Amino acid sequence: MQKIDNAIIHPYEWPEGEEIIYVRPPVEEYHGKLHNFYSTESFPELKPLLDNWEKIRDEVLAVEARDGLLTKQNSLSPAKVEGEGSWSLTYLVSFNWLFHENIKRFPVTWSIVQQIPNCVFAGISILPPKTEIKPHYGDTNGIVRAHLALVVPEPYPTIGIHVNGEERGWKVGEIMAFINVQKHHVWNHSDKRRYVLMFDFVPKPLLPRLNEICTNALGNQSFVFFYRRSAIVRKMPDWMHRLMIKIFAFIWKCYLPVQRRFSWATIKSGDVQDVRYR
Repeated sequence: MQKIDNAIIHPYEWPEGEEIIYVRPPVEEYHGKLHNFYSTESFPELKPLLDNWEKIRDEVLAVEARDGLLTKQNSLSPAKVEGEGSWSLTYLVSFNWLFHENIKRFPVTWSIVQQIPNCVFAGISILPPKTEIKPHYGDTNGIVRAHLALVVPEPYPTIGIHVNGEERGWKVGEIMAFINVQKHHVWNHSDKRRYVLMFDFVPKPLLPRLNEICTNALGNQSFVFFYRRSAIVRKMPDWMHRLMIKIFAFIWKCYLPVQRRFSWATIKSGDVQDVRYR
């Protein structure tokens, strides 16, 4: 173990007795045994990102120079944001759901991401100056979240992330690995934009369940999307919530193989704004 900033970095292992869970309302919490931060030495498959981080950074900045600043948010249910700007998150893939139009805009980044066979999510995360992403939980403990730092204007504590009581900052060209199902929040108190490539991967102990994790996570996200927008759904009993998730997961299980092969089958996510409970 080692300490970086205000965080203990652990070697990764799947805890004995840990079960895969999916966080959803009305009670969003995680009480498992996984640590907050993990050493990237536990994940040698991430080496292509470390070797090519400058190519990724240069492509992102070139796209912005050509097309204007990236400002859209592709998450179906993004975390709440406070401050002077809006959090931008451009998806390339989300639990094996491909975002074909974004992939065409970032071919170099996508070609590098594809070298990581257990990667199930990748997106370009840009946090504007004087902006905070409020505390929230990730989708599942079945993945490890990682950030490849591309542009970091200031070191910790001016820019940083808080995960379940521990804090770290980013270093350009390095990867930070953590468990995002833990409650976490992020801040950028500098005067410039912070850029990271955000990606999730299924750790080796869980690889046989990769497809299950993807379809269940997307089913869970679909439920959360409707829960946050419909008072009727929020008033349903828990057994109906669980049934909805199973139905959504089955739909995604059928849809993903078609969508990954044919770009015309892609659901348009558009620019999703923060939606609060009504």
